[in-house]
Amino acid sequence: MKSIIKSILTIACISLLQSCTPTTANKDSENLSEKESSKTYTGPIIDMHMHAYSKPNPLFGEMVNPTTGDKYIGSKDVTSHEKETADIMRKHNIVKIMLSPPTHQTIKKWLKMHPEKIISGQIISDPTKIPLDTLRAWHKSGELDVIGEVAPNYEGIKPDDKKITPLFDLAEELNIPIAFHILPGGPPGGVYFAYPKTRASHARPLLIEEHLISHPKVPIYIMHAGWPFADEMKALMYAHPQVYVDVGVISWVLEESEFHSYIKELVDAGFEKRIMFGSDQMAFTSMIEKAIHNLNSSDLTLEQKEDIFYNNAARFLNLSDETIKEHKQMASK
Repeated sequence: MKSIIKSILTIACISLLQSCTPTTANKDSENLSEKESSKTYTGPIIDMHMHAYSKPNPLFGEMVNPTTGDKYIGSKDVTSHEKETADIMRKHNIVKIMLSPPTHQTIKKWLKMHPEKIISGQIISDPTKIPLDTLRAWHKSGELDVIGEVAPNYEGIKPDDKKITPLFDLAEELNIPIAFHILPGGPPGGVYFAYPKTRASHARPLLIEEHLISHPKVPIYIMHAGWPFADEMKALMYAHPQVYVDVGVISWVLEESEFHSYIKELVDAGFEKRIMFGSDQMAFTSMIEKAIHNLNSSDLTLEQKEDIFYNNAARFLNLSDETIKEHKQMASK
């Protein structure tokens, strides 16, 4: 780096409410509201997994998954996507975003629009198709802060393939992090209509281990938190302290209970300090808010939520104490 998913509340028994006077019932209701509010994080947020575009995207408008029938409403066009994202960032105190677009031109544009908020990334599916010197030049010009997202699954390349090694070499050379995309590889059932080369069997987190061992100084985070391989993800994080995760698309594409359960499993294993927020909103900007809500509705403590929404990413990115203080003061206004 330059210094790289509805609220679960227990409702009081009806019989108890019926035995209460109206005044008591109202008071209980107020207490519930206060309890819910006390567990909702409203401070600064770092989104470690966002996307943007410079030209029309197939995901704009309504998308229907032909396999599951799920519907997603995307932005109307590029301009709408930019405005909606900016409005949500402002509304929810999103102070930084790791932007991973399909074209580098998009990074240039967003750096001009939000110079203090952009952590520059680049989608890399086939590592052999992007010259390392190009990545070096982008980094030198301040337009590449993170190598990633690295998403070889879309090209049918396994995480342990040696084709990926040069990207780790470069991250080590430039002293910048890697953002590594495993599963979910596209939408549910995507192998049948969108990404024919992707395989769920390629998504085991431990497949990346040799890259970690040979590049121990490279900070790395696994996008989508290695779901659904919780045991492997815990083993990887236990063995390799440099490994962080972002919650990514599982914060809104999964059933809420499954998302909560999975993240809680990582937290209960002791890794709450290495989990970061990420919306992976793609063209569906409303999913940023859904991801924030779904994390806030979990049973995690307010402190744990603060870590995931902000503190862990601030540490991962080596943000200065001054910047952190500034972010927290801005969010408190």
